[in-house]
Amino acid sequence: MENKKYLTLKERICFTVGAFGRSGIYTLMSMFTLVFFQNGSGLTLSQGTTIILIGRIFDAINDPVMGMIVDRTKSKWGKMRPYLLFSPVPIAICTILLFTAPFEHGSNAAFVWALITYILWGVAFTVQDVPFWGLSSVITPLESERTSFISTARLGSTFGGILPALLVPILYQSNMGYSKGFFLSAVIFALLGCGLSILIFFVSKERVPKTDHTPSFKETFVVLGKDKLLIIVIFAAILGSTMVTANQCADYIGNYLIIQNNTDFSQIFDAAGNILPNVDAKAAYDFWIPRGTIVTTLTVAIGVGMVPAMAVFPILRKKLSLKQIYIGSAVFGMIVHTLCYVVFHSNITSINIYILWVFLFLMGLPLGIYNVITYALIADSVDYLEWKTGERHEGVCFSFQTFLSKVNAAVATFIFGQILGQSDFKAVDKSLVDIEGRQIFFEQSIETQKMLLALVTIVPAVGFLLTIIPMFFNDYTGKVKEQAQKELEEARTQNIN
Repeated sequence: MENKKYLTLKERICFTVGAFGRSGIYTLMSMFTLVFFQNGSGLTLSQGTTIILIGRIFDAINDPVMGMIVDRTKSKWGKMRPYLLFSPVPIAICTILLFTAPFEHGSNAAFVWALITYILWGVAFTVQDVPFWGLSSVITPLESERTSFISTARLGSTFGGILPALLVPILYQSNMGYSKGFFLSAVIFALLGCGLSILIFFVSKERVPKTDHTPSFKETFVVLGKDKLLIIVIFAAILGSTMVTANQCADYIGNYLIIQNNTDFSQIFDAAGNILPNVDAKAAYDFWIPRGTIVTTLTVAIGVGMVPAMAVFPILRKKLSLKQIYIGSAVFGMIVHTLCYVVFHSNITSINIYILWVFLFLMGLPLGIYNVITYALIADSVDYLEWKTGERHEGVCFSFQTFLSKVNAAVATFIFGQILGQSDFKAVDKSLVDIEGRQIFFEQSIETQKMLLALVTIVPAVGFLLTIIPMFFNDYTGKVKEQAQKELEEARTQNIN
């Protein structure tokens, strides 16, 4: 059976292109929502992070329910593909609404609008996200094809995530400002992402047969309780949520650890803290990298590190088990983040950007592995469940992957925002702009800068440490997994015959 090939070139290309497009939308939301809430809508850090947390708690219910709906779907297109056709338009609309600020800056109406649009975006994206990644478990019965299929798609997803990091900071730090800059960004990525993600519907095929019995919601939860591997993956991901903090909060690193340290604030504010007349923020900034692209270089450095890690993952998979790769990359991530803190802590006001790029590249390596391996582990959990119970629940199992990716970003952002909010951090005042309409940032204290450094190094290091613990209990590896795969292949062959 291993010699037979199922996937077509069109499926590989369109799935990768679709992942590229969707990632632009998701990265816009996950990386910049807090920035937009704070600087585009005028909400406080506490309000912004509260909205994000509420939205993700809602997703804790929404994602698994969507998974069960997918598993119970019967159509001429299969159980995954129908949602890939009808979900792009609602996603585009909700993305644009999310980055629109129609109410008074910082008002109660602005808070309610942000909360509602954030929840609606989560619902719309989930409708596509669960079946999109769940498709990888039914498009081919071969683990070898599935591994390469997911790895290639995650590469496309990573490149798609780099694109908003390149464009969005340039737009909102121009004279467009936060509101118009983010609105234009939302329009661009909504149209691009939804136009590309629909392609996979037209070329894909579901090849793994669905089980005859369609379980009730209650039966589904009972069966999932027997999926030890899925439970391990869920706990590992939740405990390690803060691993992604540096990637999620690159905007703050750029503005307050790099741009601030290369800005002469005496050209912007007087001794009393009042803004000087006819201020030119560009003239006060003295560095060879333009202010609007600093954040871009930091995010790209992380993304560049993720790419080779994902590319080499299929090679590592031939030599090592998923468990070994997971634990090894987490240990590496913990060491790199801790070392970054040690190097920069003593001289926080003059961080060398070249050394920072190197550290961010190294930080991207374990994140790249994590970006692929969780999908491989979830796919394994589907097989594990079928091996133990005879039931396949691709939709529900992969709904937890989509939920976990949102939880990672939400928890990391929530912890970051709540801790930073307890410091003397000075938020942006939207009314303070220079003569060209560029946003002016306040100078943060050295203590706040050190706090920021710890939040994007020590806090992620703790996440890498914690994520290892559940993975030690993963025994679906080695000979156990080989035997399970063999039995599943024999059972499927008998069903086909």
